Amino acid sequence: MNVTLDLLGSQHQDVLARLDEMERALRGGESVALAPFASYLVQEVAHHFEIEEQALFPLLGRHLSSEQGPLAVMNAEHASFRELLQRLRDGLDSGRTEQAQECARDIIDLLRAHIVKEDHVLFPMAARLLSPEELQEVDARAMAFGPAAHSAR
Repeated sequence: MNVTLDLLGSQHQDVLARLDEMERALRGGESVALAPFASYLVQEVAHHFEIEEQALFPLLGRHLSSEQGPLAVMNAEHASFRELLQRLRDGLDSGRTEQAQECARDIIDLLRAHIVKEDHVLFPMAARLLSPEELQEVDARAMAFGPAAHSAR
């Protein structure tokens, strides 16, 4: 594909591993460290979404409607993630453990489904639709987020 699409796809593998780890902890009834999970979501997943929204989606928007179809779905899921993340953080801040755990489960479900759509629909579609020049522009926009945007985080 290209550097940014490959990076975003590889970041998905790290996210999925973290989701599996958190799901096991939630299912196991053990003391769940939700605060570090929330921090990871803020630092890594929210940053990942920003790269997509600022580097990839605008260029795909030249070829696809942002009002319906894949871009609309991705943007809606990003918004749902942010809402759930805020509810998770609110639950942690107020000591509402059950709310926080429920939000963590909802985030896990949302992100897993979201990653499948990106890996199997959106990224291959971007590789097909975007010209080599547009793919270079995606990379340049992603680099504006700093070198970390193009390295394993």
